[in-house]
Amino acid sequence: MKRIRALQQKKFRKETGLFVVEGVKTVQELVHSGIEIESIYSTESFDFLNGLAPESVFLIKENELARISGLSTPNRILAVAKIPKQPSIDWNCSLIIVLDGINDPGNLGTIIRSAKWFGVNTIVCSEDCVDAFDRKVVQSTMGALFHVNVQYKSLIPFIEDCKRNGFVVIGAAMNGESMYHLSRPVKTALVIGSESHGISESVLKCCDQLLTIPNNESQQRVESLNAGVATSIILSELTRPI
Repeated sequence: MKRIRALQQKKFRKETGLFVVEGVKTVQELVHSGIEIESIYSTESFDFLNGLAPESVFLIKENELARISGLSTPNRILAVAKIPKQPSIDWNCSLIIVLDGINDPGNLGTIIRSAKWFGVNTIVCSEDCVDAFDRKVVQSTMGALFHVNVQYKSLIPFIEDCKRNGFVVIGAAMNGESMYHLSRPVKTALVIGSESHGISESVLKCCDQLLTIPNNESQQRVESLNAGVATSIILSELTRPI
């Protein structure tokens, strides 16, 4: 139990190469994803566990699950799995999401989930972004994390690689051109900045273009949209059939 609770810490996840998945739907998605599972702890039997090695599945009591769960209300099942090795960047794809300083687990989870929905397979995060295998991130992706290539890199060299491979780098910013007036490039690297500060100055200078989500001027303006919502709206436009 102590070992599983320790996986809430990024340092321990890095040392062990393990992460935790909770909830029936998310664990079921994990089982079907092909990611290597070390162990599963469940308060009841589930049919989707039948193909796993019996010695890796443990039936436990609800109070025992509560002691190892990171949720305020534990959801019947918890899995410990190996963090998968991510494939190389697919430079032949048409859209890559680049995240600069996203710190909120819920926002990163929403972005990963939206990426999967809109068919975007690659997300590259700056090294100061929240860990994609943080329990809150894993929970909020609802299994999308297991199907999206999420990598952590120094952004300036990565953006230079994007440009060398024919990508136009477009940053989301309040002072950008309306996304509805933007001529969509064949290959786009979409940069989304942090919740509080937006895109950092050094990364902003690397962007070829800036876009914004126009608001309804007849309504009272809110200060901004959060990073997860903004990314979802922009992806809807960038992946819309022409």
